[in-house]
Amino acid sequence: MFVRDCMTRDPITVRPESDPLAALTLLKYGGFHHLPVTDAEGRPVGIVSRADLEVFLQTAGSPGVLKRQHRVAQVMRSDVVTVGPDCPLEEAASLMVRHRIGSLPVVEHERVTGIITKTDILKQFAALLGGASHSLRLTVQVPNTPGQLAELARRVAGCGGNITSIVAYDAAGSERIRFVLRVEDVALDGLLAAVVDQPGLTVLHVWCGDGPHVPIPLPAAAGPAAAP
Repeated sequence: MFVRDCMTRDPITVRPESDPLAALTLLKYGGFHHLPVTDAEGRPVGIVSRADLEVFLQTAGSPGVLKRQHRVAQVMRSDVVTVGPDCPLEEAASLMVRHRIGSLPVVEHERVTGIITKTDILKQFAALLGGASHSLRLTVQVPNTPGQLAELARRVAGCGGNITSIVAYDAAGSERIRFVLRVEDVALDGLLAAVVDQPGLTVLHVWCGDGPHVPIPLPAAAGPAAAP
């Protein structure tokens, strides 16, 4: 999945010479938290947040009758981090974490064409992982060797299960790896029966549907339950 798949297109922008109070009003009525700041050609020159504007307007003195009004340029962060629309979503998320920011202007052909926020990314990751769905969630641990995922998928398919999403991550070093699967079209008992005897596999956790979020007790043959 790419940034273009979940960004807000053609976002509202402001100019460096814009009035900070007007910019804050746009944010409040629009229900968002960041505004890209662009020049006359639509090129990014900064970004301003609702929080920064509120602090500035609460603490800045009056510019005076004979002086120019306050400007967004006084508040914006000019070291703006941007991404392109074809940037993978996980790379955009990594940029936000690395720079400790909540949004990224999306730039194409040197112009701001969109904006993506941490909320946009969180929604997509939740959807990709099957959050709030009725599917079974199965977490297993296997040796970190070639063929483990293929064998697991074969067993799930063999019992009629349909894998709708899968995530892999290391478990305590490189010798073991964990898979989190979302599986549909199969009962829990049938799914567990199909996978528990895969050599080296341990079932760590199962979760059923979007009802009461209480982990389901595992049968003894599935191995000890553990946090996923």
